[in-house]
Amino acid sequence: MRQVTGRGKRASPKRAAKRTTKRATKSPARKRATPKTRGRKLSAARVWERRIDGWRRYFLRHSYLKNYALLAALTIGIYGLWATGIIGRTGDFVSAKTTALTVEAGFTVQRVTFSGHLEISPSEVMDAMAVEIGSPIFAVDLGEAQARIEALDWVDRATVVRALPGTIHVSIEEREPYAVWQFQGDLHVITADGSVISGANVEAYSQLPHVVGVGAEREARGLFEAMETVPQIAPRVRYAVRVSDRRWDLHFDSGVVVQLPERHLTDALGALAEYENEYRLLARAIDEVDLRLDDRIVVRPRADSDGPAFSLTTTERET
Repeated sequence: MRQVTGRGKRASPKRAAKRTTKRATKSPARKRATPKTRGRKLSAARVWERRIDGWRRYFLRHSYLKNYALLAALTIGIYGLWATGIIGRTGDFVSAKTTALTVEAGFTVQRVTFSGHLEISPSEVMDAMAVEIGSPIFAVDLGEAQARIEALDWVDRATVVRALPGTIHVSIEEREPYAVWQFQGDLHVITADGSVISGANVEAYSQLPHVVGVGAEREARGLFEAMETVPQIAPRVRYAVRVSDRRWDLHFDSGVVVQLPERHLTDALGALAEYENEYRLLARAIDEVDLRLDDRIVVRPRADSDGPAFSLTTTERET
């Protein structure tokens, strides 16, 4: 009997047998869960196992969440250790053990050396550092020791270093006295920037230039730098008075007072030097020399002299 396919074509005996065999060997349908199986309650362990497996698959699909989770766990763990005091106690224990080991190895303060000190004594520096001979050298806080030394009156800058195994070296730059400042009847030794050196002995620096008045400590450097341009008269100045914190009056050893202008100090001092060379003003019976005017110098004789006040114009000076 002839076999006919669904499309009206005749199938060969081999092809028909192959299709019959394929249908016969086809895998059976999956066995569906019976109502009895569906109604069975899973154990708690099995439920958690499925949940954990679900979370694991979720994190695998979203890998970036794993890093956040690890970071959160680490943060919580560190906070827990800190809150319970475990980290602090552990750190103290490790620090104590380490210090003990370094002391046994000979790393203790055996000596403290100094350089750059003139006015300040090593004993003052040692007291400020609060470092004792024989103490663990690694226990010395170099930054704190430096800050304490720089808080001393005479110290401008300090450097503290460890020279193992047992030496600490302190290098000091002291503040340099620049002038003596008189304010409200009290005398102070000041630096070039006008800061007061509280521990300085004023009598030991009486040879320094003397300035008086409010603001004199701040403006002294500018005045003395201008006076360096007239070395022939600068040594004869006994002291300088700051007037209303605006200008200077120079008091010379001859008793003459020279009134300087607010501005152009160098020009005014240069004019004074020229008049001194020509007229010997500082050696005459003169009370005041007024340099505050631009076109002339006003000279006022002393009260006990017969001459009246007079002025020297710039034209007269140039001739």
